[in-house]
Amino acid sequence: KKPISGIEDLKGMKLRVSIDPVMTGMVEGLGAMPTVVSFGELYSALQTGVVDGAEQPIVNYKANSFHEVAPYLILDGHTLGAIQVIITDEAWNKLTEEQQNIIMEAGKYASEYNRQISEETENKVLEELKAEGVNVIEVNDITPWQEACKDVISSATADYKDLYQQIVDMQ
Repeated sequence: KKPISGIEDLKGMKLRVSIDPVMTGMVEGLGAMPTVVSFGELYSALQTGVVDGAEQPIVNYKANSFHEVAPYLILDGHTLGAIQVIITDEAWNKLTEEQQNIIMEAGKYASEYNRQISEETENKVLEELKAEGVNVIEVNDITPWQEACKDVISSATADYKDLYQQIVDMQ
């Protein structure tokens, strides 16, 4: 509901979280107060001041008209879109090696296509939001944000350090 130029501006703000210990820890690390609100109640929670802000993908922000009650959009790049192809071991093991390779290649193609379409859609929606008067704030230096969340991320990824590092390296 107000411009944010750095994490110090989040101090004392009530930010919507789902029931998720990692998100709760990150919000606390940023100096804000995590407030559990269901997605279905988020618009009215923003409107009435139950929460001061929320984390949402740009497309959801526009589609759910959150910009009407929270006209500041902070772009910090803290999430990446993901697409998964899932299959049970039983079904996978029934496939030939050739079929498995085809599925793996199709998954890679779908992932690349999803990334491209997501980026195009987000850029289009972002321009629409700007035209509607949304104040877009880009975070140029995410280092303080990362430092504030370092402990909770380290704890949450302790059992998956190699995988986590692979994801970080993809950015």
